[in-house]
Amino acid sequence: WGKPTRMACASTAMALGMTAAGMAVLQNGRSRLRGYRENEVEVKKYGAWPVQPDLRAQGERRFPVATGLTSESVRPPLNWKNYD
Repeated sequence: WGKPTRMACASTAMALGMTAAGMAVLQNGRSRLRGYRENEVEVKKYGAWPVQPDLRAQGERRFPVATGLTSESVRPPLNWKNYD
């Protein structure tokens, strides 16, 4: 019953399952470490990072300004005068 395609279907299903599981683990871990999900266990175990970024919106709420992935408190703007 299905001998020629059994191994091909099984290996394809395994590859799809492992890819989906890896993506789910990566997404869950990143969201927990960044603080978008519940991470009380890690905060109790390791403590909170002392330098927390400012997550308040810049500018008006009606016309928001795109701030990128990091705030200025984490990565300040470059000072081009240091590169003489």
